[in-house]
Amino acid sequence: MSLLRLDSHDVDEVLDVLGQAVESVTGCQLVQATFQRHEQWTTWPPGQATKPSLGSGDRTLVEDLGDYWTCTTAVAALSGSSGQLVLRHSTRPVDEQVVVIERLGHLLGSALVDAELHERDHRRAAELDSANTELAGALAALRHREAVQDEFIHLAATGTELDMATSLSRLTGCAVVVRDGFAHETTRVTLTDRSPVAGIGDPLVAVIGGRPEFGTVELVMPTDPGQSDDNASVALQYASVALGLLRGHAAAMGEMENRLSRDLLEDLVTGIPVEAAIGRAAAQGYDLRGRHDLVVSTWSSDTGTWASDRDVDRVRTAVAHQRLPCLLTRTQGMVVGLVHHGVDIGLLYEDLCRAHGDNDGLIAKGEPSSSPEHIPHAYEQAQRALTARRQSSDPRGSVAYSDLGVERILALDGNVGEVERLIDHWLADLMNYDDGHGTDLVHTLAMYLDLGGRYADTARALSVHRNTLRYRLSRITAISGHDLADVDTKLNLHLALRAWRLRRTGVR
Repeated sequence: MSLLRLDSHDVDEVLDVLGQAVESVTGCQLVQATFQRHEQWTTWPPGQATKPSLGSGDRTLVEDLGDYWTCTTAVAALSGSSGQLVLRHSTRPVDEQVVVIERLGHLLGSALVDAELHERDHRRAAELDSANTELAGALAALRHREAVQDEFIHLAATGTELDMATSLSRLTGCAVVVRDGFAHETTRVTLTDRSPVAGIGDPLVAVIGGRPEFGTVELVMPTDPGQSDDNASVALQYASVALGLLRGHAAAMGEMENRLSRDLLEDLVTGIPVEAAIGRAAAQGYDLRGRHDLVVSTWSSDTGTWASDRDVDRVRTAVAHQRLPCLLTRTQGMVVGLVHHGVDIGLLYEDLCRAHGDNDGLIAKGEPSSSPEHIPHAYEQAQRALTARRQSSDPRGSVAYSDLGVERILALDGNVGEVERLIDHWLADLMNYDDGHGTDLVHTLAMYLDLGGRYADTARALSVHRNTLRYRLSRITAISGHDLADVDTKLNLHLALRAWRLRRTGVR
């Protein structure tokens, strides 16, 4: 029996040994071995698997099949029903052969059970190794995510937007683009220190802090990324949360700064004690000592003149380009700013045109004030300059009060009586006629004199035919009694019309 060597830990090897040595051991030929493997019936040599034919409690069954005899014996199983080993011989097996066959079935069953147990242990060990590998990978991913989270938590408290974008690019191997709520790019980190990628895939985009008004952060993904999209997505989400905290803090600080700046500047333009003004400004980090410029800015849209916190931010950014401290507020459709002396309003206008995307705006500046008590007067001057420019033939751009000509005299409060008499003497008849007949002769005369008496330009500006303009001018001469060909008359009429415009518009 030892010749069989049924001590292998492999089922196939056990069966191979059985097939090679069974005849020499028992004197019989192997017909079939039937047993359970992996909880399914199987046969060897391979064939149709059948359930054992032994009855309950039978150990060996000897049958005469005519041409030969078969001897069937039980094969022990790991669980469930026993299998069977079927041998055949030309004559009836003697008792000694039957005993050997029974012993062989017992040894075969034991060997198969032992081999299957070893196979099960090996399979479970492989499954355990796979589970351990998967667990190690999950643990490494978790540690990586914790490290990413810790880095962005730290940056949210101590870093800048550029620091976060740089870290996100390093962690993901992607270019990073940060945009504000208007989709304007605010920060970009490219992969200048890396080899070029084969191509660019679809970007991964996250809303900063889950608030669209804060903008977005996106990863420009290469088509052959060096890491999984899942890790990149996780890093992107952590970065978006951290940027949301950063922008939320900046928005809160900006709102507080705007509110404090607005309150102080509103008090300054109405007049407050010098010492109180200097102290409040110092608390906001603004030095009121020295000379300052008072600037007003207004921009127009299809719905009329407006001013919002966004406009205040635009003016703040434009003034910051000139590296000048400022206090800002908005009132009556204007942004009002107090800036350290030296602001270039022409450059300020150009920057605001780019920020607004059009040039439909106007900036005016009063004369420099050397003390907080002079600020209200500078504010009035800036408003008068704004009004004068609005009534000109080119109501856009920038204007300083010091650059005004005769408008400075006409706008003085001390000249109100004389100016009113000037308007009444030269324009009263025309104004009364317009009021009574629903015409607009005063405006026609103003446009004609503003354009230097040029018929073609005036007709084009008024959108009328030249003959219509000639008729209106003749009516103006007849009604007012003024000779438009006389130089002094034209000068006085022009001054009266300038004053009429200022008084009609008023200070805004």
